[in-house]
Formats: sequence, structure tokens, C-alpha cells
Amino acid sequence: RRRSTCGQMLTDAHTRELIPVKEVAARLRLHPMTVRRMIDDGRLPAVQLGGPGTAIRVDAGELNNWLFDEGDES
Repeated sequence: RRRSTCGQMLTDAHTRELIPVKEVAARLRLHPMTVRRMIDDGRLPAVQLGGPGTAIRVDAGELNNWLFDEGDES
């Protein structure tokens, strides 16, 4: 953890890069619906920013780890 300029503690969740599904799809050269299906069935880790129907984001570090893990399995 580290301190922000206003004195409150920042956790990893506040400092990590979260990527929208559309951008993940562009990086992977897939359709956004394919990425959502991969998230829904647990193949790709993601976080939902709020309750049902709110934005879904993929952590950039997790995406990189996932890419390397997928490459190792082939």
C-alpha cells in the first residue's frame, strides 16, 4: 500500500489498470461478445464495478498473466 497526496491509503485496487471489455477484445483481436463469454465461463478473470448490469473490467496484469498461461498450455 501507499499513501495518496491527501493522506488516505491506496490499495492495489486503486492503482491497477482496469481495461474495458471492448479494449480487451481489440487487444486479443476478438469480438467483445467472445470476451464477455470468456469472462462469464471463467476462462478470463475480470471484475465488475458495482452490481449486476454495471461495467466489467479486466486487470491489465491479470490479462498479461492469462496470455502467458494460455500460451504455456499449447
